[in-house]
Amino acid sequence: MENRPVPAGIPLAKLAAPIFAENLVRTSLIAIDQLMLYAFSVEAAAAMSAASQLAFFLQLLYLMPSQGAGILVAQRLGARKREEAESYAWAGIVMVLSFSVLVSIGYIFFSGSALGLFALAPGVRTGAVTFLSIYGGASLFMALNIAQAVILRSWGYTRDVMVANISALCCTIAGNYLALFGPFGLPVLGLAGVAASNVAGQMVASVILARAMRKRGIRLGGLRRAFRIPRNVIRGILSIGLPTAGENISYNLSQVVIAAIISGMGTVSLAAYGLVIALSRYVFIFGISVGMAAQIRVGWLVGAGCHDEAARLLPKWLALASAISVTLAVILNIVKLPLIAIFTRDAAIAGIAAAVLSVAIVYEPGRSLNTVVIPALKGAGDVRFPVAVGAVFMWGVSVSGAWFLGRVLGLGLLGVWIAMCTDEWLRGLFMLGRWRSGRWRKGS
Repeated sequence: MENRPVPAGIPLAKLAAPIFAENLVRTSLIAIDQLMLYAFSVEAAAAMSAASQLAFFLQLLYLMPSQGAGILVAQRLGARKREEAESYAWAGIVMVLSFSVLVSIGYIFFSGSALGLFALAPGVRTGAVTFLSIYGGASLFMALNIAQAVILRSWGYTRDVMVANISALCCTIAGNYLALFGPFGLPVLGLAGVAASNVAGQMVASVILARAMRKRGIRLGGLRRAFRIPRNVIRGILSIGLPTAGENISYNLSQVVIAAIISGMGTVSLAAYGLVIALSRYVFIFGISVGMAAQIRVGWLVGAGCHDEAARLLPKWLALASAISVTLAVILNIVKLPLIAIFTRDAAIAGIAAAVLSVAIVYEPGRSLNTVVIPALKGAGDVRFPVAVGAVFMWGVSVSGAWFLGRVLGLGLLGVWIAMCTDEWLRGLFMLGRWRSGRWRKGS
């Protein structure tokens, strides 16, 4: 009979609710940000649509060591090995900060080259390069923010992370308003100011999270200990972190290529793409929140040897996420026209966005399979399967399908969304089959 450890007894709802609140506020503020960019200029909105792909890729790079540490922290806490958990937490922070130095230098010098993948108008490209050079070049605070957030969530302190990131997002939106519209006689800084306000927001979050870790009594090492991290700890983090991030990086790279395909369709399609993403976030954030909480709980349960309970609970979490995502997709389609009108009065952009959003009702249940089951597999330590299967479908179905349906058959952004929907369903069903097979119990 399995013994339940104390942390594994925290209900999923208690973990997921702050994560959902954080994601909801984040999505709302991103939508406000997008609205401000459309009001500023269509070129700025299109530039952000292109730059956001490489900006999000930056976050995935920092999630690589962070998630590896976070999963191992959760499993050690489930096994009631607090000192080992703290060791992995400190190692994760040191590794991600060291990595951020190299990544930041790369973004300063090579943002322009990376954006060469996109067929951008000169004005759009200039704005995107400016944003990425500043945003990525000062990403040390983002790295620290991500590492601390992952560790606090693994400890179950999701509310602390919510408070920190909501505070940072509010600061960012305020800074964006000042940068774009120049109230009180301030200079209009455009996307350079938007990038600077994003960096300032990350600084705010990193400070709040550091204080939260001290308050919760999570003991980390000092500077001397940073140079004495045991090799087995580093190997352990990388053995989990590299494959875990591999699936995310593969997905984001595929999205970069898809955005490049869309950019070849013109500025109108690229702007519509950014608008669809902004509205769709309201639909899939619930599934993402459940998945993040599921990864934590599965990690605790697996660490405690409670595999049967994890197997019993995941289908319930998946059903909940899918039902709510479909409901939200239906609601979005009912009110999509007035919502789109808030962002833009360009008939071409509005028409494309409205057509694409109609796919969401079919798209979202497939997406839920991935946003819930994949994190659960990672929490159990089964990190290689999602990478291998994900790469096949992301590139073989999503990317190639986007090119064929969108460009060759001329279906445009709608064809791209149909290809992405097909990928989510096929990939998600394979992930669900993996969970049902029980091979995740072996952790590889």
